[in-house]
Amino acid sequence: MKNIKKICETYSLIKELSSINGADVNGALLDRAMFAIEKLPPLGKEYWWFLFFGQDGERPVQITLLIFRKYGKKMLFNNKEMRFSELREDRTLAVTSGWIYDGDKLLSLRATNAITGVQKEKITSELSNRATVFSGSFPNYRIGLGDLINLKMNNGNFLVNKDAYGVFLPPLGMGWVDVFSDASGTVLGKDFKGTAHLQKVVGVSPFGSFHWGRVVFKNHSVFSFFCLKTGKNSKTFFHKSINFFDTQNNTATRLNNPKLEVSRIGDNWIIEGVEKNRYVKAVLEIYATNRYDMKGGGSQVYIQYAVIPKELTIKDENTTITLSDLGEGVGTIEDAYW
Repeated sequence: MKNIKKICETYSLIKELSSINGADVNGALLDRAMFAIEKLPPLGKEYWWFLFFGQDGERPVQITLLIFRKYGKKMLFNNKEMRFSELREDRTLAVTSGWIYDGDKLLSLRATNAITGVQKEKITSELSNRATVFSGSFPNYRIGLGDLINLKMNNGNFLVNKDAYGVFLPPLGMGWVDVFSDASGTVLGKDFKGTAHLQKVVGVSPFGSFHWGRVVFKNHSVFSFFCLKTGKNSKTFFHKSINFFDTQNNTATRLNNPKLEVSRIGDNWIIEGVEKNRYVKAVLEIYATNRYDMKGGGSQVYIQYAVIPKELTIKDENTTITLSDLGEGVGTIEDAYW
C-alpha cells in the first residue's frame, strides 16, 4: 500500500507540472521536484541535469553533470553495467556522468554507479571518485564536484528564470522543472563566470527521440527550440516549439507549432521555423560533442553538442533581430534517438 501511495504521488507531481506548462511555477514546487526521489512505476525514469555555459573565448567553457535512474534492476550505460536500487526513501543507487569542455578540449567524467542521497535542499552523490554536492533553494544554489567544480548560482537578468512543463496521458506522462540563473566560481582551478540551466525530469514512458537546443547570449537573451521525432533520421516532427526571449527589448517571440526544419550539415546545425508572420533561422556551429548510450528496458542514444551561433534571424512583420544585435552566445543541442 505504501508503494502504491508513493507512485500516486509521482503521478500527482507529473499532473501538476503538466497543468502549469509555463513560467507560473513557485519556488516551493520547484524545490519539491528538485530535491526528491520519486517512486517509479514500470517505464519510470528520473533525471537531474546541471548545465553551465561560460561567457569568454571563441569556444566557451561548458559543463554537463547528470544523475539518472530508472525502473528496473540494471542497464548498460556506455557499455558499463549499472544497477538500480532504492536503498531508502532518501537514498538510491543511480548513474552519474558528465563532461567539462575547458575551452580547448573535452574532459569526460567517467560514469559512476553511485549511491545518491536526496534530502531537503541537498543532493549528495559521487562522480569519477569525487564527491558531488548540490544544495540550496530557489533561486540560490551551489554545486561542487571534488576539486574540479565549485560554483554558486543566483538570479540572472533573464526574462524567464524558471518554468515547469509536462505531458500527462495516464498511465504515461512526463514532467520537468527548469531553473535559469547566473553562475560563478571555479572550474578546473580557474575562475568561471557564466550561466546555469538546472533541470529535474520525472517520467513514465519509453525512451523517446527528440531534438532540443538552447543558446544564451551575453545580454541574457535566449533562443531555444524543441521537437519530438519518430526516429534517428526522421524529418517528421511533432510537439514543436521555438522561443526567443529578448532581454534587451523585454519581449518574447513564441512559435508554438511552427513548420519546422532541423538538419545537420557538416559541423553546423540548422534550425528553421515559420508560423504565421514569424520566421526564425539559426545556424549553430559545433565545437564539442559528447555521447551517451543507454541499453536495458529500452535503449537510447543521447548526443550533446556544444555550439556557438554563427547566424540567427528572428523576424516578424514589424521587427528583425539578427546576431549583430545580440553579440556572442553559447549553447547546447541535444539529439536523442532509439
